[in-house]
Amino acid sequence: MTKIAISLSGGGFRAATFHLGTLSYLNRLKTSNGKPLLDYVNTVSTISGGTLTGLWFLWGKCKGMSNDDILSGLDKILKSSDVIGKASREFLNGDNLNHSLIREMIRIYDEEIFHNATLGDIMAKIDDISIDNFSANATEFTNATEFRFQVGKVIETAKGGFSQGVIGNIFYKIPPKIAQQIKLSEVFAASSCFPGGFEALFYPRDFNFSKDPINKEYVNSVKPLAIMDGGIVDNQGIEPVNLIRKRQNIDLFIISDAGCGKEDPYSFEENDTLSSISIHRLNIIQNIIIAGFASLLLFVPKGYWTGFVSAALIIFLIIRISIALSSRILLNKTTKNIPFTFNWKGLLHINFAKIRSLIGSRATSMIKLTDNVFMKHIRTLNYNTIYQDSQWMNRRIMNALYELCRGKSWGKHLTPDERKIMEPTEAVSNNSDIAASMGTTLWWSEKDRIIGKPAALIAAGQYNICWNLLEYIYRLRRDKTNTTEEHKLIEELQEQLEADWNKFKENPQFLADISKI
Repeated sequence: MTKIAISLSGGGFRAATFHLGTLSYLNRLKTSNGKPLLDYVNTVSTISGGTLTGLWFLWGKCKGMSNDDILSGLDKILKSSDVIGKASREFLNGDNLNHSLIREMIRIYDEEIFHNATLGDIMAKIDDISIDNFSANATEFTNATEFRFQVGKVIETAKGGFSQGVIGNIFYKIPPKIAQQIKLSEVFAASSCFPGGFEALFYPRDFNFSKDPINKEYVNSVKPLAIMDGGIVDNQGIEPVNLIRKRQNIDLFIISDAGCGKEDPYSFEENDTLSSISIHRLNIIQNIIIAGFASLLLFVPKGYWTGFVSAALIIFLIIRISIALSSRILLNKTTKNIPFTFNWKGLLHINFAKIRSLIGSRATSMIKLTDNVFMKHIRTLNYNTIYQDSQWMNRRIMNALYELCRGKSWGKHLTPDERKIMEPTEAVSNNSDIAASMGTTLWWSEKDRIIGKPAALIAAGQYNICWNLLEYIYRLRRDKTNTTEEHKLIEELQEQLEADWNKFKENPQFLADISKI
C-alpha cells in the first residue's frame, strides 16, 4: 500500500488554515480504488500552528469521525474561535490566580477545542486508524533539540525486529504510563508557545498529571525541562519524518510549509525627535518645579492651597530623590564589572533620541535575528537533509504557501508546454498574496476577516498542493528513479489534477467552503 508522509509547519493560524486547505484537497482527490488520497497519509509530523490541524485530524480519526466531518469541524473552530482573546481576558481578571499565560492557554484549549482528551485516548485507537505515526514537536531548551509528543504503531523493521517512536527525545524519554495522561491541549501548547509571546512550559510541573498524587514520585524524580515552540529547531517538521523513514518505507513526503516567504531587508531608521531631551535636562526641570512649589509656600495664604502645594512639593521631592538614588544604585551595579573607566554621570547627558537608537537598534536586530535570520538558516539546514539525500529523490514535494505569489519563480523543472498549463493566473497570484500577508498570530483581526484571509489561506492550501502534485507527476514522466509500483496510484491522479487546476485558475476559491467539498 502506498505510504505518504506529511509535515505541517508552524505559523500560527496562517499555518493551521493553510494546512487545513491542503488536507481538504487531498481528501477530494479520489484514487483508482475510490479512496481519497488523504487515506494514504500514514505519517504526520507537526509544528506549532500545524499541530492544531494535525492533532485535530488525528483525534477525529481516533473518534471514528469521517474525513469530511473532521475537516469541517476544524474549519468552524479556526473561523469562529477567540481562544487568545478569551485567555487574555481571563488571565488579566483580578480573580485569576494563574501566573502563566501559556498555562491559561492550555485551560482554554482544553475547554474550547480538545475537551479533556489525552494522548492515552489516541494510543488506545492508533492501531485502528490509517495513521501509523504521529509526532507533535516542541523544542527542549536544555539540550537544544526536539521534544516529540509521539504516538505510533509498533512497526516491524527490515531487520526483523520491532520499533516504536520515542516520546520525548534521546536525552529524556517519557514513560508510556505518564504520556497517556498528557492532555492534547498541553501537547498543542508545548508545540506552539513561541518565544516572546509566551513563557516556557516546564515538564512535568506545568502539566496537569503532575497534580495527581499517584504521580508524585515520578514528578519529584524529574528535573524540570523547559519546552517551547517546535519551530525553534525545525519549523517544517522534517526531522521526525527522517527518523520514521529509518523504521518504515515512505513513498512520498509532502512538506506543507506555511512560511510567508517575505524577504524585506532589515533596516533601522534613526530619529532626532527627542534629541533636545535628556535625563539631565529633565532633572533640571524637576528642580525648577520643586523650587517653584517651595517658593509658592512663602506667598500662598494658609489654608487649602497651602496643603495642596505642600503635598505637590513632597511628591516631586520623593520622585526626584527616588530617581537619583535608584539610578545611582543601578548604574553602580551594572558598571562595576566593566573592564574600563566608566563615567556613569555621562549617561545623564545622553539625549533620548540617542538612547532610543541604542535600545531600538539592538531590540529590532535581535528580533530580526531570531525571527528571520536564525529561522531561515535552520530551515535551509533541515531542507538540505531531504534534498541532498538520494533516498528521497522523486519521493518529496514541497508545498509552500508563497510559491505562487506574484513575483515568485516557479516551474523550473517543467517543459515549455507544461509551463503553459501550470502558469498561475492573476487571480491565483492575488489570492496567494492575500494569504501570505497573514501574520504569525493565533487570532484573526477584523481587517483579516474583511479582506478574506481565512478563505484565501484555505484556497491557497488547496491549489498549491494541486499544483505541486501535478508538477510532481510531470517530473515522474521523465525520470522514475527511486520509484516503485506504489507511485502509479499518484500518477493516475493526473487527469483530476489538471481539471481542478484549470478551475482554480478561473476561481481560486471554488473549493474554499469546506463544508461543500
